[in-house]
Amino acid sequence: MSERVDLAILGGGLAGLSLAKRLADNGAGGVIRILEPRTQYIDDRSWAFWTTADSHWAKTATRTWTQWRCGTAAEGEGVVASAKGWRYAYLRSSAIYDEALSTIARHPRIQIERGVEAGAISRDGDFLAVSTNAGTLRAQQVVDTRPPSRAQFAGSRLFQCFAGRELQLVEPGIDDHAIELMTDMRVDHLGFVFSYVLPLSPTRVLVEATRFSSQPLSAAALSTDLDALIASRGWRDAPVLRSEYAALPMGLPVVPKSDALPGVVRAGTAAGALRAASGYGFLRIQAWAERCAEAIARTGRAVEHPAEPRLRGWMDAVFLNALIANPDRAPDFFLRLARLQPSAAFARFMSDQATAADVLRVVTALPPGPFLRALRSSPAVEGRAA
Repeated sequence: MSERVDLAILGGGLAGLSLAKRLADNGAGGVIRILEPRTQYIDDRSWAFWTTADSHWAKTATRTWTQWRCGTAAEGEGVVASAKGWRYAYLRSSAIYDEALSTIARHPRIQIERGVEAGAISRDGDFLAVSTNAGTLRAQQVVDTRPPSRAQFAGSRLFQCFAGRELQLVEPGIDDHAIELMTDMRVDHLGFVFSYVLPLSPTRVLVEATRFSSQPLSAAALSTDLDALIASRGWRDAPVLRSEYAALPMGLPVVPKSDALPGVVRAGTAAGALRAASGYGFLRIQAWAERCAEAIARTGRAVEHPAEPRLRGWMDAVFLNALIANPDRAPDFFLRLARLQPSAAFARFMSDQATAADVLRVVTALPPGPFLRALRSSPAVEGRAA
């Protein structure tokens, strides 16, 4: 690979594909290359988020729901909530991949190079030289959407780890009108654990066992939780259609801008796309991709993922401090948030659209003792929280 291009996108995951699709939709000029280590895309994950009922994503989602449930293992069902005008939306990765790849394929100057892993970036005259396992690619500018480095990932303050399976039920046996957002919440010798259940239809369900941990847990380490959850619902013999696993970094350390070469912008998880207190990132990545594509069309220059608003970054840091210092109280913390009234306040808070009144509701809903102590130990806000 010795090609010279106008724009190189490092990583063809959600952020890289989302940007490339928008550039293709906009008829972007110049030569654009996406470097992706994978040789093929498989249906290996899901994205979920709150969105308004009239949004593009609510209309194109694989499935949406108007109700969600939260509860502890002791309480059972716990809170059942809904918010007028809001939906909890679910998207299959295959739908995102297929749409993006087909759109990119129709653009004559945008190409994805699969099986190509990007390495170091250096300055080479007027170009940025990207070393890869297939040679060196030279680009006028680079958008780096690659995952966090090992050191950055290891520096996360907490990890949200989950393993899931999509099951085909033998016969209809589940109410598919409401999701289980955080049910069976409890704390055991390994820490905080809860169930996440998305009924995709009366006979198909995505079941996930989730833990918050100080260290990333493997899928094998979570298999006991997942097996027990599936058995408790009577789905032990249901065929498995596919599996999912992830360890999401919460409170990922900031990489200083000064570490990046001029002409290189960062985006995706490593740039702070995941919300520190929740792990949600899909809509944040879509908003960045739209802004970046517009900036390229208008000025010819890409823009990085935006800095976290100071207030939200501070609140998330305090919340993580409280979780880390009081793991035994995690079920109570999340149940208090789920009980926010009106329920739309919860949806807005979780989707980065909280009003000042919503922020006040969140603060007053949480127990003061642990959060006052967490406040005292919170680091100064630097303008960005991963």
